[in-house]
Amino acid sequence: MTGQLKITDLDITAYVDGELDADRVRAVEDAALRDATLADRITAYRTDKAMLKNIYAPLADRPIPPAWIDLARAFPYPAARARQSWWLTGVAAALVLAVIGGLSFYDTAYRPGPAGDAVQAALSARNDQASVQKFIAVSNVGEARRYDATLESILGVKVKVPALDSMGYHVAGLKFYERAAEIQYRDGKGRLFTLYLRPSDGTTRFDQFERDGLHVCIWQDDQISTVMAGAISAAVMQRLASLTYLGLTA
Repeated sequence: MTGQLKITDLDITAYVDGELDADRVRAVEDAALRDATLADRITAYRTDKAMLKNIYAPLADRPIPPAWIDLARAFPYPAARARQSWWLTGVAAALVLAVIGGLSFYDTAYRPGPAGDAVQAALSARNDQASVQKFIAVSNVGEARRYDATLESILGVKVKVPALDSMGYHVAGLKFYERAAEIQYRDGKGRLFTLYLRPSDGTTRFDQFERDGLHVCIWQDDQISTVMAGAISAAVMQRLASLTYLGLTA
């Protein structure tokens, strides 16, 4: 029944936001009564919306970096996708990352970059194919933040190790390279999520794609290249990207 009614993720998002017309609301609600999986998805969307509002409520007055605004405005997407208004209500740059990620992930294929590309460097580090200068095992974010000064010296800007515990990922180790660093996180099942950081080449970039069973997200401004990778869903990557941005720069 759900397939016949063509209830899409965009319909669910618009329904949760109260942006569907009356006929479409009835169609979604009728389908949800007949399809427990759809009803669960609607509940999950509502939970996610509440979680994001709770996380970002303190950031209502924080300005979005102009580069990310330009990216969001320039990204082409159908008018129907504009229904995802709750992604746009926050004014923190992390929410812009979530918006762009949500719109672009399914349309962006992996394209190998040039030699020295940040993504290639990050995946080499993740796969232990890069020469590491120092590895430090840690058991919590407090221990990891003892090395914030080392991160700052590598990146040339003030940052700190992000806390991702609210998403179930706990910092487990840090790798330091000559001009880069990798922060390792693991969830309760031991699954690895990596955050690779190095100075930017000055260009603005945002991509999400899948490669070798991993979801990869890169954002780059005029100061830092940040590459995240994990065997996770696109939705989880969006949330982790947002928390990572906030954690690095807060």
